[in-house]
Amino acid sequence: MEIPASHLNTCLPLAWRLRRAALVALLLGLWAPCKIFWEQRIAHEQDILRYSGAPITRELRDQLGQGLTIGVLSGMRSVVADFIFVINVTIAWENEEWFHMAEYVSLCTTLQPRAPIFWDIGGWHLAYNASVAAMQDVKDQPNELRRIKASRYWLDRGIDVYKRGIANNPGYWRLWADTAQLYQQRLKDYRTAAYYYQKASELPDAPVFLERFPAIMYGLAGDDQAAYASWKALWLRLTPEQREQKFHWKEKIQDNIRRLERKLSIPEEKRVFPN
Repeated sequence: MEIPASHLNTCLPLAWRLRRAALVALLLGLWAPCKIFWEQRIAHEQDILRYSGAPITRELRDQLGQGLTIGVLSGMRSVVADFIFVINVTIAWENEEWFHMAEYVSLCTTLQPRAPIFWDIGGWHLAYNASVAAMQDVKDQPNELRRIKASRYWLDRGIDVYKRGIANNPGYWRLWADTAQLYQQRLKDYRTAAYYYQKASELPDAPVFLERFPAIMYGLAGDDQAAYASWKALWLRLTPEQREQKFHWKEKIQDNIRRLERKLSIPEEKRVFPN
């Protein structure tokens, strides 16, 4: 007599049924953590795609307000960031409300960290406009030392914006170059400026003239050895065809190499351009 399939389970010994139940429970126990991890990873990637790495936190919602938060959640993140930058940042700049302007810049870069223009112009506002205004604010702050301290505070805030912008947009040459210019013009830190100019010049879309700036900065820093090494490396890096192109200014490169070889007393056999 054939036993129906539905009765097979009841025919199995108790030990076998317990063993099978334990195996199923073990498989489920192993699968559950993997499933949770995958779901969390997928949710994180969705946040990155939707908010460019900026999750909508309670603090961010409070800063945006109800209307702009709805706009962000509706997929209009870039529109909201543009609106805040064009309207709020501009008004705060014109009214010299520097702390409010810094908050709006931070808000825009949080919403759109992959938009270099917010980092670039925001850093410029803080490091130049806010810093210079603080230094010139004799009416509200007659104490010169406090004005210097306030000016340096905004300068540091601007540098921080530039550096975080580079961290989020490392392939955007202008952020590197503007950071270098800030160190060159405001801090007179020519060595650091040379580093950022070098990084900027190595990026694909960077203008050709930036390739000479690291050597120029080392010269301003009084480091003739580093300046010579930079000019020499630039000359050796150029192909024969590039050396003949006008915008590479081969005469200027040659003149600086010859000048430094004489000044540093480089032996004739080691010179790029022996006499």
